[in-house]
Amino acid sequence: MGNVYFASVAYRRLEAEATLPAKFKRMLDKSAPLKMFKNKKICIKMHLGGNLGYTTIHPFFIRLLVEHVKKGNPKSIFICDGNSDNCEWRGYTEDSLGAPIVGLFRKDHPPLKKLKIGFKAFDEAKVSQEVADADLMIVLSHVKGHGACGFGGACKNIAMGIVPSETRGKIHKLEGGIDWDREKCINCGKCIKECPNKANKFTKNGTYEIFYHNCTYCRHCILACPTHALKMGGSTFHDFQKGLALVTKAVVDEMGVGNIFYINVLLNITIFCDCWGLSTPSLVPDIGILASDDIAGIEKASLDLVKTANLLKSGLPAGRKLGPGKHLFEKIHGKDPYLITDILQKMKLGTKKYKLLEVE
Repeated sequence: MGNVYFASVAYRRLEAEATLPAKFKRMLDKSAPLKMFKNKKICIKMHLGGNLGYTTIHPFFIRLLVEHVKKGNPKSIFICDGNSDNCEWRGYTEDSLGAPIVGLFRKDHPPLKKLKIGFKAFDEAKVSQEVADADLMIVLSHVKGHGACGFGGACKNIAMGIVPSETRGKIHKLEGGIDWDREKCINCGKCIKECPNKANKFTKNGTYEIFYHNCTYCRHCILACPTHALKMGGSTFHDFQKGLALVTKAVVDEMGVGNIFYINVLLNITIFCDCWGLSTPSLVPDIGILASDDIAGIEKASLDLVKTANLLKSGLPAGRKLGPGKHLFEKIHGKDPYLITDILQKMKLGTKKYKLLEVE
């Protein structure tokens, strides 16, 4: 059973030391002792957001983390994401965060490191050499919903965040679940009309396409098709989830399981990933921040803390209704987010059984 530390937004006294930033500092003292940073090159991997998005991790918490790491006398420290363009618009600068910001896939980036995957057509993953060369990676993740895999947390932050577009494309090719038979299709458009999430379309050459970030597997398109040209496939989104986990495992194997530390931020929990470049109202009230050296445990704890009973309906797009499922993210996106914790555990990347240690 792994330890997952928890700093809650709830406060008992109207004073600074009872609020989340102070709890976060105390949580870091307990979960990330200073000796783990001594004489090491530290990489903080996060999502810097883009376009009109503003609900990424607040710079103040990043600065608190950087200051904590610096107390441990590291050799160096840097903050990174695949793309750092215009991150200063969201308050992310070296002056505000206390550490340099690196866009991993800028034009002058070092040659990429190749890691073997070997899953279906997903042969290998290319990852940032700068991350691979770090002695310790802190995976600082903003938890939110995700159309392709149910939710985005630490696993997605690694698997999609330290790889170039070529590798991300290979992972996205694992998406699927609805098969289209061109010979049976009469291009009547009923499937398009009946899709409540506008996830499908016909291209100019008449090919049927599905954007699985928006698809919730409601099957309205299948039921609407008069010629049975659409049917459910066998993989649904499971292969996509496995692809994320396989990249994560390859990175953990490369860096060493003891050289990666995870922090999941459960604030501004929105319906879609930060990569959409937009911000929408929160799905649930702010919860707090988690920390652990166990990725399966921290992902499971994050999901357990997000409850359907706390849904803020303003966080859903107009007309969007909850579907079936055991978790709020599954009711929204049609994909079971707990699947990733099962896969991570099977790959021996931690355990779903965790002990939640709340820090006051």
